[in-house]
Amino acid sequence: MDRIPRRLWTFGILAALLAAGTAVAETGAAPHSVGAPPASRSVLAQFEHDVLSITALRGEPDRLAGAAVLARAVSDLPPVLTYKAFLARAQSLPDAGAAVQWVALGNCGNVGPEPEDCINTAALRKLQRLAPDNAAVWLLAFDRARQRGDGAAARIALARAAKGTEFSTYYGILLRSVLQTARALPMPPALAQELGGSPGNAYAATYLLAAGNVMYLPTPALAPVFDECKDPGQDATLRQQCTQVAHLMAWGDTIIARAAGLALQERLATHQAARQGYAAARRALAWQTHQFAVQVLRSRHDPALAAKLVQLVLEGGTENSIQIALLRETGVPTTPPPNWKG
Repeated sequence: MDRIPRRLWTFGILAALLAAGTAVAETGAAPHSVGAPPASRSVLAQFEHDVLSITALRGEPDRLAGAAVLARAVSDLPPVLTYKAFLARAQSLPDAGAAVQWVALGNCGNVGPEPEDCINTAALRKLQRLAPDNAAVWLLAFDRARQRGDGAAARIALARAAKGTEFSTYYGILLRSVLQTARALPMPPALAQELGGSPGNAYAATYLLAAGNVMYLPTPALAPVFDECKDPGQDATLRQQCTQVAHLMAWGDTIIARAAGLALQERLATHQAARQGYAAARRALAWQTHQFAVQVLRSRHDPALAAKLVQLVLEGGTENSIQIALLRETGVPTTPPPNWKG
C-alpha cells in the first residue's frame, strides 16, 4: 500500500502537484511533499478543533468520515473529536458505505500525522463485501497476499480485480467531505492569508487544507501489479487479467491510477499504433496535471478562480474530472502543444 509520509502544506501540495506532471509520465508513483508546516501551527490547530466540534453534531457517515480524515493530523484533541472517534461513529451508522470503510483502512498502527504503512484487515474484508466490483479493493488484497508470500491468494485477488467494473478510492467523495468540514466555520483571516495567499483567500486555503489531508488516505500499491504484469509471456489468462486491470486503472478516480493504467496498457499493447496512442494519452495527462497545478497556484491570488475550484469539488466527481473541468473553465487546452517537452 502506498502512503504519503507526511502532511502536505500549502507549497508542499503545489510542489507535489507540479511534480505529478512528471510522475504521471513515468510509472504513476505518488508525489511526495517537499513542504514544511506553517509557522502558525497553533492557529491552524485551533481552527481545525473548532470545525471538528461543529461537525461532531452531524450524523451523515461520509461527513463524519471526512472529519476523521481531517482529525487524523491534529494532536491533543479531546477524545470525542479524534480520528478514531469520528470513524467509529461513521462506521456505526446503518447507511455507512464503502467510502467510510476506505477511510477505516488506515485505522492501524500509528494513525497520527506520520501514519504507518499498514492496513486494517477488517476494513478490507468489509470493502470486499460492500464493493466487490471495485478493482482497487482487490489490488489491496493482491498486494497484501504478495507481502505474505501467498502466490495463490495473490492470483485469486488479481482475477477478482480483473472482473471489476471500476477502480475507485472514493477520492471525490472524501475530498468533498473534508472540504465541507473545513468550510464549517469562517477561516481566521491570518490563517487564510498564510494558506491561501494574500489578501487572505479562504477558498484557496480550504481547498489546499482538504487536498493535503486527503493525500493521507491509503491507496493500492501499483508497483506489484506492474511486476506481476510486466511480462505475461504465453500466459493468456494473465495477459487478459492484466489488460483488464490496466483498463480499469486508466479510467480510475485518481490521476495516479490513470497514469499507471495507461503505462501498463502501453506495455501490454501488441501493436505499435496502440502503444503510441497510450503514450500520447500519458503525455496529455502529464500536461493536464501540470496545468492544473499552475491554476491551483494562481487561485491563491484569484478568489474567483479559487471559488470555482471549490465549487467543482462540491459538485462531486473524480480527481481526473475535477482537473479537466477546471482547465476547461479557465480556457486551458487539455492537449499539449506539439513542442511541449513534459
